Amino acid sequence: MKHQITFLLAGMSAGLICVAFWSFGSPELALTGLAWGVGPLFFVAIVAGIVITGAWRYFKPGFLRYLGGLALCTTSYLAALIAFFWVTGVAPNWFAIRESEDIVDFRIDVWLGLVAAGVVGASGIALSAALLTRKWSNSLLLRLMLAGSVTILVTFLANLPFHTYWSFLGVLLPLGNALFCYFVGTQIWQRPEAGRQVASTVREPHHRPA
Repeated sequence: MKHQITFLLAGMSAGLICVAFWSFGSPELALTGLAWGVGPLFFVAIVAGIVITGAWRYFKPGFLRYLGGLALCTTSYLAALIAFFWVTGVAPNWFAIRESEDIVDFRIDVWLGLVAAGVVGASGIALSAALLTRKWSNSLLLRLMLAGSVTILVTFLANLPFHTYWSFLGVLLPLGNALFCYFVGTQIWQRPEAGRQVASTVREPHHRPA
């Protein structure tokens, strides 16, 4: 469990960095940062979790797979952002609902946009994890989608009394990244090599110097 917690904290840190970048930049720069920065920072959090937990001793996907994982994480978050804006744009006309004047209003169109973004993001991250671990996992995809749903609900509840960007993005990004990173870390440590590595560490005798 401690390994997964390390991944969770790494993901949360990446989300907090994204929020800090957004809060101190211009609106145009902040939007660019959210589009192109969240994915790479999430991938850095995954790599940091691998290094800190010692998974690198057995988990060696190779440079090209790491590069592919970085590309997939980047494009996944970018695609999720595009899906969010597209769905929030068409939802009022398609479903005859009231349009949010701002995302912090968090009406039905924002809900639908976040659900679409969560599905796209979860699919991309699951694919990235499959590339790194050399194995596709339906259970990981379902867990990531569940994590996305939980993140949306918690963000809605946290934003409800305030309706500010701090209560929206300040919860959405750190919590979403933390949960996604946690489940990817769980997938990495569920590999057979990890079990053997842990078992051999436990069984290995400690030799005292003469």
